[in-house]
Amino acid sequence: MEGALPVLALVVVVMTAGAVAVSAHFRKERVVELRSWARAQGWNYAEHHPAPLGDAALPRPLGGRSPRFRHVLDGRHGGHQVTFFEHTPRPTARGSDEAPHTYRVVAVRTPGTDTDLEIRRRDDAAADATTDFARAFQVSGGDGFARAALDRETTQWLLSDPRSRSFPVRFTGEHVLTWAVMRLDPDRALTAADYLIDLIDRVPAQAWGTHTTGS
Repeated sequence: MEGALPVLALVVVVMTAGAVAVSAHFRKERVVELRSWARAQGWNYAEHHPAPLGDAALPRPLGGRSPRFRHVLDGRHGGHQVTFFEHTPRPTARGSDEAPHTYRVVAVRTPGTDTDLEIRRRDDAAADATTDFARAFQVSGGDGFARAALDRETTQWLLSDPRSRSFPVRFTGEHVLTWAVMRLDPDRALTAADYLIDLIDRVPAQAWGTHTTGS
Protein backbone atom coordinates (compact mmCIF):
# COMPACT_ATOMS: atom_id res chain seq x y z
CA MET A 1 0.00 0.00 0.00
CA GLU A 2 2.80 2.40 0.92
CA GLY A 3 4.48 1.81 -2.44
CA ALA A 4 1.24 2.54 -4.25
CA LEU A 5 0.88 6.02 -2.79
CA PRO A 6 3.76 7.62 -4.76
CA VAL A 7 2.45 6.01 -7.93
CA LEU A 8 -1.05 7.34 -7.25
CA ALA A 9 0.35 10.80 -6.57
CA LEU A 10 2.27 10.67 -9.85
CA VAL A 11 -0.87 9.67 -11.74
CA VAL A 12 -2.76 12.60 -10.22
CA VAL A 13 0.03 15.01 -11.18
CA VAL A 14 0.15 13.67 -14.74
CA MET A 15 -3.63 13.85 -15.14
CA THR A 16 -3.74 17.40 -13.75
CA ALA A 17 -0.96 18.51 -16.07
CA GLY A 18 -2.74 16.89 -18.99
CA ALA A 19 -6.01 18.65 -18.17
CA VAL A 20 -4.20 22.00 -17.93
CA ALA A 21 -2.50 21.39 -21.28
CA VAL A 22 -5.78 20.45 -22.98
CA SER A 23 -7.52 23.51 -21.51
CA ALA A 24 -4.72 25.78 -22.71
CA HIS A 25 -4.92 24.21 -26.18
CA PHE A 26 -8.66 24.90 -26.47
CA ARG A 27 -8.21 28.48 -25.20
CA LYS A 28 -5.58 29.09 -27.85
CA GLU A 29 -7.81 27.57 -30.54
CA ARG A 30 -10.66 29.82 -29.51
CA VAL A 31 -8.50 32.93 -29.66
CA VAL A 32 -7.39 31.96 -33.17
CA GLU A 33 -11.00 31.32 -34.21
CA LEU A 34 -12.32 34.64 -32.88
CA ARG A 35 -9.38 36.58 -34.28
CA SER A 36 -10.03 35.03 -37.69
CA TRP A 37 -13.72 35.96 -37.49
CA ALA A 38 -12.79 39.55 -36.61
CA ARG A 39 -10.33 39.76 -39.49
CA ALA A 40 -12.94 38.46 -41.95
CA GLN A 41 -15.48 41.06 -40.74
CA GLY A 42 -13.01 43.94 -40.57
CA TRP A 43 -13.45 44.09 -36.79
CA ASN A 44 -10.95 44.30 -33.92
CA TYR A 45 -10.31 41.52 -31.38
CA ALA A 46 -8.72 41.60 -27.91
CA GLU A 47 -8.39 38.53 -25.72
CA HIS A 48 -8.62 40.70 -22.58
CA HIS A 49 -9.87 44.24 -21.94
CA PRO A 50 -10.20 46.14 -18.62
CA ALA A 51 -13.41 48.01 -19.57
CA PRO A 52 -14.78 47.36 -23.08
CA LEU A 53 -17.72 49.77 -22.56
CA GLY A 54 -15.86 52.41 -20.57
CA ASP A 55 -17.79 53.51 -17.49
CA ALA A 56 -21.13 52.04 -18.63
CA ALA A 57 -23.17 50.62 -15.73
CA LEU A 58 -23.69 46.90 -16.28
CA PRO A 59 -26.93 45.20 -15.19
CA ARG A 60 -27.04 43.85 -11.63
CA PRO A 61 -26.64 40.16 -12.58
CA LEU A 62 -23.30 41.11 -14.15
CA GLY A 63 -22.00 42.67 -10.94
CA GLY A 64 -19.46 41.11 -8.61
CA ARG A 65 -15.96 42.14 -7.71
CA SER A 66 -12.91 42.17 -10.00
CA PRO A 67 -14.87 41.43 -13.18
CA ARG A 68 -13.08 39.71 -16.06
CA PHE A 69 -13.80 40.82 -19.61
CA ARG A 70 -12.53 38.48 -22.32
CA HIS A 71 -12.82 37.88 -26.05
CA VAL A 72 -13.77 41.44 -26.95
CA LEU A 73 -14.92 41.98 -30.54
CA ASP A 74 -15.54 45.50 -31.79
CA GLY A 75 -16.63 46.78 -35.19
CA ARG A 76 -19.42 48.17 -37.32
CA HIS A 77 -22.64 46.37 -38.19
CA GLY A 78 -25.72 47.81 -39.83
CA GLY A 79 -24.20 51.29 -39.70
CA HIS A 80 -23.67 51.11 -35.92
CA GLN A 81 -20.65 50.60 -33.68
CA VAL A 82 -21.06 47.22 -31.98
CA THR A 83 -19.14 45.46 -29.20
CA PHE A 84 -19.31 41.81 -28.10
CA PHE A 85 -17.52 40.25 -25.15
CA GLU A 86 -17.61 37.60 -22.45
CA HIS A 87 -17.95 38.71 -18.84
CA THR A 88 -17.35 36.45 -15.85
CA PRO A 89 -18.17 38.23 -12.55
CA ARG A 90 -16.48 36.93 -9.43
CA PRO A 91 -18.74 36.12 -6.43
CA THR A 92 -19.70 39.24 -4.48
CA ALA A 93 -18.70 37.65 -1.15
CA ARG A 94 -15.23 36.29 -0.47
CA GLY A 95 -15.18 32.58 0.23
CA SER A 96 -18.51 32.10 -1.52
CA ASP A 97 -19.09 28.68 -3.11
CA GLU A 98 -21.29 30.30 -5.75
CA ALA A 99 -20.33 29.02 -9.20
CA PRO A 100 -19.30 31.84 -11.55
CA HIS A 101 -21.39 32.37 -14.68
CA THR A 102 -20.02 33.53 -18.00
CA TYR A 103 -22.23 36.09 -19.73
CA ARG A 104 -22.25 37.04 -23.38
CA VAL A 105 -22.73 40.78 -23.65
CA VAL A 106 -23.75 42.54 -26.87
CA ALA A 107 -23.67 46.35 -26.95
CA VAL A 108 -24.47 48.96 -29.59
CA ARG A 109 -23.46 52.63 -29.46
CA THR A 110 -26.44 55.00 -29.26
CA PRO A 111 -26.88 58.62 -30.38
CA GLY A 112 -27.35 59.63 -26.73
CA THR A 113 -24.60 59.70 -24.11
CA ASP A 114 -26.55 60.08 -20.85
CA THR A 115 -29.15 57.31 -20.96
CA ASP A 116 -30.32 55.14 -18.06
CA LEU A 117 -33.09 52.61 -18.68
CA GLU A 118 -33.50 48.87 -18.19
CA ILE A 119 -36.30 46.87 -19.84
CA ARG A 120 -37.01 43.22 -19.01
CA ARG A 121 -39.88 41.05 -20.17
CA ARG A 122 -41.70 39.55 -17.19
CA ASP A 123 -41.56 35.75 -17.36
CA ASP A 124 -45.04 34.79 -16.19
CA ALA A 125 -47.75 33.54 -18.53
CA ALA A 126 -49.94 36.60 -18.01
CA ALA A 127 -47.14 38.85 -19.26
CA ASP A 128 -47.03 36.99 -22.58
CA ALA A 129 -50.79 37.26 -23.05
CA THR A 130 -51.28 40.91 -22.10
CA THR A 131 -51.24 43.91 -24.42
CA ASP A 132 -50.51 46.20 -21.47
CA PHE A 133 -46.84 47.25 -21.62
CA ALA A 134 -46.63 47.95 -17.89
CA ARG A 135 -47.84 44.43 -17.09
CA ALA A 136 -45.65 42.73 -19.68
CA PHE A 137 -42.37 44.51 -18.89
CA GLN A 138 -40.40 45.55 -15.84
CA VAL A 139 -38.86 48.98 -16.40
CA SER A 140 -36.33 50.78 -14.20
CA GLY A 141 -33.94 53.72 -14.55
CA GLY A 142 -34.14 57.44 -15.15
CA ASP A 143 -37.69 58.70 -15.63
CA GLY A 144 -36.76 61.38 -18.15
CA PHE A 145 -35.24 59.13 -20.78
CA ALA A 146 -37.83 56.39 -20.16
CA ARG A 147 -40.73 58.78 -20.81
CA ALA A 148 -39.11 60.11 -23.97
CA ALA A 149 -37.99 56.72 -25.35
CA LEU A 150 -41.00 54.55 -24.53
CA ASP A 151 -43.67 56.21 -26.62
CA ARG A 152 -46.68 54.30 -27.95
CA GLU A 153 -44.94 53.13 -31.13
CA THR A 154 -41.89 51.80 -29.27
CA THR A 155 -43.91 50.03 -26.57
CA GLN A 156 -46.21 48.42 -29.14
CA TRP A 157 -43.19 47.17 -31.06
CA LEU A 158 -41.65 45.72 -27.89
CA LEU A 159 -44.94 43.96 -27.09
CA SER A 160 -45.26 42.46 -30.56
CA ASP A 161 -41.65 41.48 -31.26
CA PRO A 162 -40.98 37.93 -29.96
CA ARG A 163 -37.29 38.72 -29.54
CA SER A 164 -38.15 40.82 -26.48
CA ARG A 165 -38.69 37.55 -24.57
CA SER A 166 -35.06 36.54 -25.14
CA PHE A 167 -33.20 39.83 -24.87
CA PRO A 168 -33.33 41.97 -21.72
CA VAL A 169 -32.13 45.47 -22.52
CA ARG A 170 -30.19 48.15 -20.67
CA PHE A 171 -29.49 51.67 -21.93
CA THR A 172 -26.49 53.07 -20.08
CA GLY A 173 -24.37 56.08 -20.94
CA GLU A 174 -23.78 55.92 -24.67
CA HIS A 175 -24.66 52.25 -25.15
CA VAL A 176 -27.62 49.91 -25.21
CA LEU A 177 -26.80 46.31 -24.36
CA THR A 178 -28.26 42.86 -23.82
CA TRP A 179 -26.85 39.86 -21.98
CA ALA A 180 -27.31 36.12 -21.58
CA VAL A 181 -25.62 33.25 -19.73
CA MET A 182 -23.60 31.69 -22.56
CA ARG A 183 -20.24 31.82 -24.26
CA LEU A 184 -19.67 34.23 -27.10
CA ASP A 185 -20.62 33.00 -30.55
CA PRO A 186 -20.12 36.00 -32.88
CA ASP A 187 -22.71 34.93 -35.45
CA ARG A 188 -25.40 34.43 -32.80
CA ALA A 189 -24.35 37.71 -31.19
CA LEU A 190 -25.08 39.50 -34.46
CA THR A 191 -28.72 38.41 -34.07
CA ALA A 192 -28.85 40.16 -30.69
CA ALA A 193 -27.16 43.22 -32.21
CA ASP A 194 -29.84 43.36 -34.91
CA TYR A 195 -32.51 43.48 -32.21
CA LEU A 196 -30.76 46.32 -30.40
CA ILE A 197 -30.34 48.25 -33.64
CA ASP A 198 -34.04 47.81 -34.44
CA LEU A 199 -34.83 49.16 -30.97
CA ILE A 200 -32.51 52.16 -31.38
CA ASP A 201 -34.17 52.98 -34.71
CA ARG A 202 -37.59 53.09 -32.98
CA VAL A 203 -36.61 55.39 -30.13
CA PRO A 204 -37.93 58.88 -30.95
CA ALA A 205 -35.24 61.32 -32.07
CA GLN A 206 -36.17 63.79 -29.34
CA ALA A 207 -35.29 61.20 -26.68
CA TRP A 208 -31.67 61.25 -27.82
CA GLY A 209 -31.74 65.01 -28.19
CA THR A 210 -32.41 65.54 -24.47
CA HIS A 211 -29.76 63.03 -23.34
CA THR A 212 -26.58 64.05 -25.15
CA THR A 213 -23.41 65.65 -23.98
CA GLY A 214 -23.85 69.31 -23.16
CA SER A 215 -27.65 69.17 -22.89
